[in-house]
Amino acid sequence: MNEHEIRTLLIKATEDRPAGIDLMPALPRRRLPRLLVPIAALGAAAAVALVAVVLPATPSTAQAQVVAAVENTSQESYRIHTTAGVREFDGAFDPVQRVGVITRNDGTETRIVGDLIYVKDSGDAKWTVSPRSDAELEQAPPAVALVKLAPLDPQAALQRLRTATDVSESGPASGQGWTGTRFTFSLEASGGTDLKAGASARATGVVDVDDQGRVRHLEVAFKDTAGPTVTDFSDFGTPVSVTAPPADQVRQAPADKLGKPTS
Repeated sequence: MNEHEIRTLLIKATEDRPAGIDLMPALPRRRLPRLLVPIAALGAAAAVALVAVVLPATPSTAQAQVVAAVENTSQESYRIHTTAGVREFDGAFDPVQRVGVITRNDGTETRIVGDLIYVKDSGDAKWTVSPRSDAELEQAPPAVALVKLAPLDPQAALQRLRTATDVSESGPASGQGWTGTRFTFSLEASGGTDLKAGASARATGVVDVDDQGRVRHLEVAFKDTAGPTVTDFSDFGTPVSVTAPPADQVRQAPADKLGKPTS
């Protein structure tokens, strides 16, 4: 039954109603409030602004992208595999918790717990502890520090990439389960190093950054050395648990060895 039929029935049933009274007045048409249009416009603008906040712009230069990748890699745990000549290193790091563990292919183990680094050579009954920071490496040219730190403290090594120069994008990169971009770079290596005589004053390298902005592959080499030091990063987000050795199994490092990596 439509509105007209209902009105007719009501009129029939109330023919003796007082004059001037309409029991079924016409329903006014609803109009959209004028405020809805500007509010909708404001909502659309807010949505655009929100997208701009949630999705930051990609760094504009190759160097900025590498620096951003260093920061991203320091935000979650990961595993590493490093080769340096005949030596190989496998380990796991959690930069947020500031812990890590590395095992060398000859059995030497290194543990990092906060500001301390523990090293136990294969066959040794005790661990040697020293401060994680090394004044000598902090003052060394970035390339030298990176090569020395990569096997035992990859997070510290990554920080040296901040000073990389001649950074440029060289094409796509990929690995098991990821794709990304490869960058080439140079690092300063002069200033009184202990490199072999005749070694180049600069080091060159490549760093692969995945599509999530994390470092996946890093290698650096000096022109006159046998080969590069290569580190691969994987298994991001995997929990890493490292504890300091028992106190009765720890000895202090000699004064001339404090903080020095044994790579």
